[in-house]
Amino acid sequence: MVDSGHVTATLRLAVGDIRIAHPVTVPAGPVPATAVVPALQGLVNAVVAEAEDQTEQAGKTISCRKGCGACCRQLVPISYTEGENLLAVIDALSDSRRAEVEARFAEANVALARAGLRDMLLDPQKRAGKTDRELSTAYFALGIPCPFLEEESCSIHADRPLVCREYLVTSPAERCAGPAQEGVAPVPVPKISLTARGLQDEADTWFPLALLTAWSRTRTSRSLRRTGPEWVQRFLTKLGSR
Repeated sequence: MVDSGHVTATLRLAVGDIRIAHPVTVPAGPVPATAVVPALQGLVNAVVAEAEDQTEQAGKTISCRKGCGACCRQLVPISYTEGENLLAVIDALSDSRRAEVEARFAEANVALARAGLRDMLLDPQKRAGKTDRELSTAYFALGIPCPFLEEESCSIHADRPLVCREYLVTSPAERCAGPAQEGVAPVPVPKISLTARGLQDEADTWFPLALLTAWSRTRTSRSLRRTGPEWVQRFLTKLGSR
């Protein structure tokens, strides 16, 4: 269906044990990749909702609640497309709110630089063979809160990264703060957020959310435009190849 310059279609998706039929609305004409981020957020939300239903049907209870921010000290890998979208979210804040958020990003940048992690997290070529798991463990040990975290809750919940939407647990919330994450029981949610990393022809490239403003100063300007349906088709094709 085409209406007011947008196209709506129902996507039927099967990922692991998850089966969904979800309506997606995207711009009909050529747009940058960031224009379809809301559609991808909705798609991930639908997958997560189905995973939540299956978890509850299995007799388990999801323990994540507002005010429980231990997971917001983990390394949050985001795609370049999501990075560009989140920069727009920051730009839309009031001057005073933007200054507060940018100050927290600056603090995270300094902490990661002092720990010797900043450069390798920004540049995949400098990771010296370290696995994502090793980098994530080293990052978590620093206890750096996400710059968007306020009163142990996400201040941009509606715009939070795709991977944040996919992380839920059924274990007691206090276990998430443990350095080794012992006893944490994640909900088995298909990680379709990984597909967003290659949306603009990047080869599975990511950087940590906490270095968003540092990344913004080094990123290459991108002018690639595709129609909304073309971006979605590209996403689905890459998802199917994983």
